[in-house]
Amino acid sequence: MTFRELFENALRTIAESPTDSDTSDYEERASYILATFCTECSWLDRQYRRAHGIADATTVSPTYVELSENIPFCEVFASASVYYLCAMLTMDENESMSERFFELYTDAIVGIQASIPSVCEPIADRYGMI
Repeated sequence: MTFRELFENALRTIAESPTDSDTSDYEERASYILATFCTECSWLDRQYRRAHGIADATTVSPTYVELSENIPFCEVFASASVYYLCAMLTMDENESMSERFFELYTDAIVGIQASIPSVCEPIADRYGMI
């Protein structure tokens, strides 16, 4: 799956057509927004991958991604990334829509976190009390 596929999905979700020439500003912003998403969720992707025995992902630029690139995170993050992109693209035009998409994004992230099983680890005695 590529960033472009996520972008086109987000456009359709906010009732825009990917073939419309009026969406060029969205396309320009999407590369930066998706880079931010990757940076913000990289720690959770690492946890998810370790919990499910999946190899670590490649890293992307924290500032800009090419829409033609493949996504560097597990596909379980696809819907969360689309909701995040929708929220950020509509923030200036429709605040209530943006807030609703951001709620969907946070719900999706919480769902991913809940799907990661806990791990038993020894407790460190950092204060010398044990």
